Amino acid sequence: MIAIDIIESDEVEGLLPVDHGRLHDYAVFVIESGGIKEAEVNVVFVSDEKMTELNETYRKRKGTTDVLSFDLSDNISEKIEGEVYVSLERAKNHSSEYDISFGEEVVRLVTHGLLHLTGRVHDTGDAYRSMTEDTEKMVRVFFDVGGSK
Repeated sequence: MIAIDIIESDEVEGLLPVDHGRLHDYAVFVIESGGIKEAEVNVVFVSDEKMTELNETYRKRKGTTDVLSFDLSDNISEKIEGEVYVSLERAKNHSSEYDISFGEEVVRLVTHGLLHLTGRVHDTGDAYRSMTEDTEKMVRVFFDVGGSK
C-alpha cells in the first residue's frame, strides 16, 4: 500500500495552487512508476524561511532551495518512508522566471522530490538529463490527462 499525505505548513496554508486529492493521486502514480509497492510519504509545503532552516540543518547548505527529499526508510524492509519538502515561495518565483503556471512548477518540484525517494539520483550529466526527461513526462501526465493516469 502507498500512503501519501499532502501537508501545508501553517505559514503557507491555503496557498497551494493544486487540488490536494489530485496531487495525492498523482504522487501515488509517481511512486508506483518507480516500481515501489509499499510507501509512506509526506509531501510538505513550506515557506522559504522553513526551507532555509531545513537546508542548512540537514544538507549543510546555506540559504533556501526549492525541494528537499528525506529518505527515512530503515533499509531493512522494502517499504519506502520519506518526506518531500517544497518551498511554495521558490515555486512561485520559478513560475514567473520560467513563464509557466505556479501549479505546474509545484507539480514539477513534487515529482522531482518523489523520484529521489524512489532511488533516482542526478549525480552525473546523463543521470540529470534522464531524471529531467522523466520528470517532464510525468508532469505532462498530470496536466495533459486531467489528472488521470
